[in-house]
Amino acid sequence: MKPLIVGTRGSKLAILQAMEVEKQLKLSGIRCEIKTLSSLGDRSLGGDLSSNVGQFVHGIDEALIEGAVDITVHSAKDIPIEGMSGVNTLAYTERDVTSDLILANGIEEWPSLREVLESSRSKSLISIMKSVPMKSKIGTVAGRRQSFLLSSRPDIIPISVRGHIETRMNRLIENLVDYLILAEVGISRLYNAGHITKEALELKALRIKEKDWPTAPGQGAIAVNCRVQDEERFCELRTILNHIPTEEDVSKERSLLGLIGGGCLFPAGIKSEGGVITAAISPKDWRTRYSRGDTYKIHRYIGDTEGFNFTSNEAEEKHVQSFPKDSPKLVTTLTSDRLTSQLRKEGVPTLNVPVVKLRPLIDNWPVRFLEQFGVRSRWPILVLTSPFAAKCAVEVSKINPEIGQIAWLALGEGTHKACFEEGVTVSHCGMVGNSEQLLEYIVSNVKRETSLYVPRSSKSDYRFIESLMEKGFGVEHWIAYENMSITPDTCSLSEEDVLLISSSSSAESWSSNRLKVPKTVLSMGKSTTETVETIPYFVGCEIITLEGPTVDYITSFWKSKVEGREIED
Repeated sequence: MKPLIVGTRGSKLAILQAMEVEKQLKLSGIRCEIKTLSSLGDRSLGGDLSSNVGQFVHGIDEALIEGAVDITVHSAKDIPIEGMSGVNTLAYTERDVTSDLILANGIEEWPSLREVLESSRSKSLISIMKSVPMKSKIGTVAGRRQSFLLSSRPDIIPISVRGHIETRMNRLIENLVDYLILAEVGISRLYNAGHITKEALELKALRIKEKDWPTAPGQGAIAVNCRVQDEERFCELRTILNHIPTEEDVSKERSLLGLIGGGCLFPAGIKSEGGVITAAISPKDWRTRYSRGDTYKIHRYIGDTEGFNFTSNEAEEKHVQSFPKDSPKLVTTLTSDRLTSQLRKEGVPTLNVPVVKLRPLIDNWPVRFLEQFGVRSRWPILVLTSPFAAKCAVEVSKINPEIGQIAWLALGEGTHKACFEEGVTVSHCGMVGNSEQLLEYIVSNVKRETSLYVPRSSKSDYRFIESLMEKGFGVEHWIAYENMSITPDTCSLSEEDVLLISSSSSAESWSSNRLKVPKTVLSMGKSTTETVETIPYFVGCEIITLEGPTVDYITSFWKSKVEGREIED
């Protein structure tokens, strides 16, 4: 009799899970052969995980449909609510732990990962967040985890950390992120098999209370899939493998997830245990709210299945800050309202008057370039130096998938949020305010053998590119978008207002439009300042170059200089 062919991903964890299925079947006299396969999720380093539901499953189950394997083994949480046509879940093995762990490198008061794995202690999300500093970078690309974090701590910077569990823990060990959130079950299975290194076990960790942080539906369970036409033939396999209480709980969780849109619309944690449902669901527009500096609430429920009634809280009232008409205001040349919204929330009266229109040059972007780099560890990093560069990259990645597969590096928080609002979590965020600081970040955090892909503006110079090359990096660059001068409909400024010039091209356009210039001009970046200083139209102004993260610097400047000036008057 031919052995049963078991298909699985090639990671250590996936193989361990397939071996657990194989072990149970062998005990009943059924011979198996494990065949490793590749999924879309295994072929990407990009941060757009949430819009590619099922990317760790479909590639494996395609082999099932084609007859290359007899059954496939998956983490149950990875199986989308709308499964692949022709494939059904045959069985769920007995569920393991369902908690998430938050890992850190060097927090003395936290227990080690080894100690946490060997205990049952957990801590509330509130108490954990108290020990997490402002603006910390936390590695997670899952919408559920990101939305739960950001609802309580909107200052947090989510970072995409892809790859196998061991790879992700190494990112933390290398200090490329400050914290990392992982499912306990995967770490536990690797630990029990002796696959976690001593260095990783010495990382610090805490288990998050599930009441605050409900599991992803299906987390902790192994799912075994088969072709629909094989269900009857494999009824013996189901009898051997299926754990009925786990199947009942996971089925309830998936059913409730289906009611709210399968997790695509509303990121959700839903756990069923002993007839009790614990759920936490984020609003549909949580990404936009976070990216624009607004807060949002998580919908929570504890009770039975029948009492579960989710109503979207999208209609939450948004507080709109009002300011005295005659008070000084900040007038910016920005093309997006994202920064404006955040500044208004911080008490800075802000008005956008864009004088430049940016147009993507999609045909200029590189295509089919990954083959030359071979293995993923040699893939290039896409360096995004502005929110508009980020917006272009998102648009291009929809028709040029290789752009979306590589890791993205954002200059600062604004560029990071421009990506995040569109569903992409960057792999690196410099948290800096200009190209000089970005150069320092790249030199300190990126290996010299890594190629850098840099999309540029039609008005940009070569200084940043040349600086990268001087530091030993291989750089591919191109004109990714062009700047076109436009005339605003209206622009009312007083001498007491402050003008924020966002780019060299905006400075040139402001001058050519002969728009009024106040006494104080803020400039975003050294190169913009140099342009402003060479334009006679700005002679006599106090020109101040922004330093550090934009929102923080402008808010501090406004409160100390502008509001202080009003008090003196």
